[in-house]
Amino acid sequence: MRILEVNKMQFDRRWFLSHGAAAGLTAPDPALARRLTAELDKVRLFDTHEHLLPEKQRVAEDADIFLFLGHYALNDLISAGLSGAALETVRDAKAPEAVRWKAVEPYWKAARLTGYCQAFSIAIRDLYGVEDLSAGTIGRVNGAIRERNRAGLYQRILQEKAGIDWCLVDSYWNEKPAPASEPMFLLVQKFDGFVTPASRKDIDRLEQISGVAIHSLDGLEKALEATFEQARRAGMTAVKSTLAYRREIYYAEVTARDAAADFEAMLKGGVERPQGFRAAKIRPFRNLEDHMFHRLVQLAAEHRLPFQIHTGLLAGNACFLENTHPRHLTNLFYLYPGVKFDLFHIGYPYQQELGVLAKLFPNVYVDFCWAHIISPPAARNALDEYLETVPANKILGFGGDYRYPEMTYGHSRIARANVAGVLASKVAARLMPEDQALAVGRMLLRENGMTLFPPPQ
Repeated sequence: MRILEVNKMQFDRRWFLSHGAAAGLTAPDPALARRLTAELDKVRLFDTHEHLLPEKQRVAEDADIFLFLGHYALNDLISAGLSGAALETVRDAKAPEAVRWKAVEPYWKAARLTGYCQAFSIAIRDLYGVEDLSAGTIGRVNGAIRERNRAGLYQRILQEKAGIDWCLVDSYWNEKPAPASEPMFLLVQKFDGFVTPASRKDIDRLEQISGVAIHSLDGLEKALEATFEQARRAGMTAVKSTLAYRREIYYAEVTARDAAADFEAMLKGGVERPQGFRAAKIRPFRNLEDHMFHRLVQLAAEHRLPFQIHTGLLAGNACFLENTHPRHLTNLFYLYPGVKFDLFHIGYPYQQELGVLAKLFPNVYVDFCWAHIISPPAARNALDEYLETVPANKILGFGGDYRYPEMTYGHSRIARANVAGVLASKVAARLMPEDQALAVGRMLLRENGMTLFPPPQ
């Protein structure tokens, strides 16, 4: 069986033997699987999470395959051993493409089966017509990418090829809230800087963003509130936090007095700030951080906005994984029952614990954004289990989580394949009729997102 055959949406007994049996799925009838696949392929996606650049910025870049490799796939090449001078060559946009490919090739061959590299391969094959990357095809691919890198790219790839109607976009490059750059984008705003200031310089930046003078804890809270209101006026659809990249995501209840003491100590300076990986564990102003995070959740509650939180695996090649465990958030689910918490990436590799949280708490949702490319089989297994554990209206089936639309397309093919394959197995096991499976597939891929994050009319 060809490695990417499943991603061409061709389901048959071979798919089951290589993907379904290991997951404990019931073998679907090939005709049934094809029917489900064909129908779900028509579903217009609601994409719960992206980092897509504004199209104007993207088409101004000198795009090539090395640009696309840099988002996620390169992490697996580094894990395979790409380092030192070879890595510098790959990252050198001025180096000849043949030289860059020669540096990549051994590690590409080692990592090409990973979900990241599958999404990359699908995109290059379907969008640029090259089945297999090699020294002989690299020039043709790059030529096609550059020729099509022009206005209308997002409509062609995201809307027409991937079948996406709406994308929730975290424009992390805009600390100051700004309206979404494209009509199909919905604004998600982060306020992490207001939670974790560690110096007067940080406070100066927050003053510039908010337009509010900050001389005390009260001033910091007012600055957060002012920026939150800016984001609301800009069309914010959801609040987001990625603090798992900086610290443990347990946020204790802290008195204003203790938080204010941390704020004063931070302004005075002189507190040794941990460097490197130690900063993920040692938080000199943790009382301030915890207090401000709770204030942020309270604002989400007051304005009835969903709250997206990064849980599980972190992008890159090294992290304190235990900081990201979704169960750290449990006190928030109790304290803020009116806030709908959208927990990202199925908490991988803690997906079972996340499923339990979604089962127990009405305000907890599981989100498959990024998950289908982190580990396609883990995503299938998780969906198989969630459908018999968690109410289906609390499962969000797709979020591309990419900067580049080509890669979002590649991810969407894997996600559609996973959803169709798992649902086909449920029908084969007589857990649901075919029409119900189609209805559930539409919920996962579109309707649940439309309900939780209603787009403008």
